[in-house]
Amino acid sequence: MKKIITCLAVVLCSTSVFSQYYFNTYNPAGTNPGGLNTDPEQPFGATGVTAADGYTSIIANGTSTLSWSPVQTIPFPFSFNGTPVTQYKVSNSGVLTFTTSATTIPANANATIPNATIPNNSVMIWGLQQGAGGSANDGVINKTHGTAPNRQHWVNFASFGAPGAAGSQWTYWGIVLEETTNNIYIADLRTYTTPLSLTLGVQINTNLAYSIAGAPNTPSFVTNGGNASDPTDNVYYEFIQGVRPTEDIELTDINVSASITAPFTVSGTIVNKGSVNLTSFDLVWEDVNGIPNRQSYTGNIAPLGSFTFTHNTAWSPAAGQSHDIKVYSSNPNAVADPNNTNDTLTATTFVNNGTSVSRNVLLEEFTTAPCQFCPDGAVRVEQILAANPVVIAVGEHACFGTDAMTISEAATYCSAFGSGAPTACVDRVLFPGETNVGHGRGTWAANCITQAAELSPVDVTLTGAFNPSTRMTTVNIDADFVDYAVPGDLRLTVFVVEDSVTGVGSGYNQSNAYNASTGHPYAGAGNPIVGFVHRHVLRDVYPTNNAWGAQSIIAANPGPNSNYSTSYTFSMNSAWKEQDISLVGFVSYYNANTAQREVLNSVEIKLNNLVTSVDEIKKDASSLNIFPNPTADVSTIAFNLSKPQAVIITVRGITGKDVLIQDLGVVSSGNQKVAVDISNLSNGIYFTTVQIGKELVTRKITVNK
Repeated sequence: MKKIITCLAVVLCSTSVFSQYYFNTYNPAGTNPGGLNTDPEQPFGATGVTAADGYTSIIANGTSTLSWSPVQTIPFPFSFNGTPVTQYKVSNSGVLTFTTSATTIPANANATIPNATIPNNSVMIWGLQQGAGGSANDGVINKTHGTAPNRQHWVNFASFGAPGAAGSQWTYWGIVLEETTNNIYIADLRTYTTPLSLTLGVQINTNLAYSIAGAPNTPSFVTNGGNASDPTDNVYYEFIQGVRPTEDIELTDINVSASITAPFTVSGTIVNKGSVNLTSFDLVWEDVNGIPNRQSYTGNIAPLGSFTFTHNTAWSPAAGQSHDIKVYSSNPNAVADPNNTNDTLTATTFVNNGTSVSRNVLLEEFTTAPCQFCPDGAVRVEQILAANPVVIAVGEHACFGTDAMTISEAATYCSAFGSGAPTACVDRVLFPGETNVGHGRGTWAANCITQAAELSPVDVTLTGAFNPSTRMTTVNIDADFVDYAVPGDLRLTVFVVEDSVTGVGSGYNQSNAYNASTGHPYAGAGNPIVGFVHRHVLRDVYPTNNAWGAQSIIAANPGPNSNYSTSYTFSMNSAWKEQDISLVGFVSYYNANTAQREVLNSVEIKLNNLVTSVDEIKKDASSLNIFPNPTADVSTIAFNLSKPQAVIITVRGITGKDVLIQDLGVVSSGNQKVAVDISNLSNGIYFTTVQIGKELVTRKITVNK
């Protein structure tokens, strides 16, 4: 996530003209300070924190009376306001103090600082309350992250509330002490509907304090329903000893992703962290251990203002390899930058040729018959399929108990990706702002659109044969790489999917929370819904005994024009309706980190449409080509027909709305070229679907005028 850096005014409550602390606000940060703490933010407190996790409980869960914690020892040398301190204690009203002899406990109701009820030498998230609304899950815990000499000691207020909050309203915050820098951070982690009104700051004594603007009424900035228990939605405040330097540049962001196409233009964002206007600076990039490429910039960037740069020297690394790049700023206002700790960003990226094919998006929905909210998940899936022709849906019956359609592979996927039902994986990608790969239905449609706009270095084809008499089935899955793919453990998987499954009993009857919800498609359908039609049910996975796909078939570093395939032969279950069976094949990564198992591309074909030759498919449906692409006015759609077929061309926007339909009727066999006028369309990405008989083939087209 791109960091947008601002700073809010320091409140100086003293006649002193010398500031002992200054601070910066990172909102949104998208990370924790320094990136050292990557622990899940839930569970903290009552559920899941043990000594084995490295956490220590310092105020017991559910303590409802005002309390100080026992005195704690800081595990590394640390100074506060220039004076070494070794110990602290914490109140459950949100105050950490280095004055361990203090006896008066600050009340839960906060106020402006400096304040006589706050001990000298304190850090505050003042205005929290433990046990608000009767919650027994909230507690104060601590843990040290990182290794010397760059450790951080975190004090977490876990599942707290605020005065007057209900038990269902909660908030998570942290106070962080950093080794070597002596920086102090206040981290806003996650909040659920709690009406917070806080004093965030540092108090030196009853005459001098520094607080975030808005105190004593500063809210949380992450009231997103509590979905993100990772740092992707976090905000933090950085308190630094001393005075803000006159000149200081922070490089906050560069545009180097996991894979790029050369030549590549380096861009990013710098922030003027100095106290005077920034009128000039240098920006340098270098292929690590290569020649520095320097560009000078001039302007007038106000203190704490940002500037987006684009370097005028392109980077041309060799394709098919990983490369390291270093980007750094220097010479603010033609002087040496006094703070070099925030000048440099590095990135590792894989370089490809930029050749690609259209991507089909694999939407794997976790659902079960006992899941009372899953009827709404089913509605969302069908809406997505109707709007976006490149999405392939699979229903995996796991993550909320089991039912008559649960198979072991579905449970395996739930264990790796899921967080309940209805949730879904979209190409098994962990999207920004999501805690799990399997995420809530509110973002399924948007994430499908995001993935559909991504191209792929590999095309996937399914061929084979099905004998209706014997039920014997042969499926060949073929992966054609048109470009380099990021090296890794790439695997081939085939799903057997049955549509429109019904049955008798609790294993099929669908729990329905929407029976009394007027206007919902399943309102009045009963609870449970007897005879519910379960769509896109995952029935089987090949290879057998390996839910994660056939390994050691695709090379670890596949390149352009490389082809890999495997074949499976099995007897199709006689209870499954052959007319409702589809086969879904896909190429995906396998990694010990379940957030790195992305599906690169997928394909779906009806069982009865299997053909024995990949050449036959490529001669007809896969022959579809659109040129020029991108285009400004007219594109030509070229395809080949092995026999006369009815052909319909549909162009849809990225939101799924039809913008053009051409019904060509029955078209004769042979090579065909059809001109499509898109001159009235706005710039952007569109999906062109050609229906050849009963088959649908979709390609992306970009309009760029």
